[in-house]
Amino acid sequence: MAFLAVTVSAVTPREHRRSLKAPLNFPAQSASEASTPGAGDAPGYSFRFENTRFYIPIIAIDLDAYGSGGIKFKRGESDDLIEIAVKLQPATLARIGWLIDSAKFFESDVDYQSKKDFSHLGWMTIAARRGGRSRTARFNWTTNAAIGELSELFRGISTQEIDLFDIELARQHQPLDLPRQLETLENDLKLERIAEPSRLLTPLVEIVNDDTAPLIARNLAKRLVKNIEKGQYKTPMKAAK
Repeated sequence: MAFLAVTVSAVTPREHRRSLKAPLNFPAQSASEASTPGAGDAPGYSFRFENTRFYIPIIAIDLDAYGSGGIKFKRGESDDLIEIAVKLQPATLARIGWLIDSAKFFESDVDYQSKKDFSHLGWMTIAARRGGRSRTARFNWTTNAAIGELSELFRGISTQEIDLFDIELARQHQPLDLPRQLETLENDLKLERIAEPSRLLTPLVEIVNDDTAPLIARNLAKRLVKNIEKGQYKTPMKAAK
């Protein structure tokens, strides 16, 4: 499933956050389909979320075997596609691999879709490629614990990177909006929607030390730093709880 991206109208911050003029590629397979060895797919993982009713209707993550890749998303009524480069922490990448193995993703042809239909909450597609094998699974609700955690982990990765994107955008172009963006981040942390809280420390410390940032934003960033360092926030990874 692919769609054609157009240039992002907003100025995106830093070199690794840029507009994209390329199709959003994702394995075009059925709800649960596996290929045979020798497929030649580059090792890695992919995730896609779709719900046209949501403010962010499409999110796609594509990662290589080392946890490097990109997140692409649309939001609002705009057709613009935004891309954010991402590099996962080793523990996060290891957890993804463990969940794939735990679910016997390559060995099994189990349909992860539950009998219950929650399509109003959106569809998720997970794809993995390893050792010449690849498989794609699509579902809107699952009772499989490993696949459920995996989908939440991918959502947590996208949430943290989109939050950081909006925070950096506010720093550069709308400083008065920075406190609101930090409050959004804090709420996502409290709701366990952030995959890697420690990933936030560097950008938050930059805000704390930024004399041009509103004082309320600097104080909020300082509080978040302290709480993250204390390990106050849980993540979608069960092993982290």
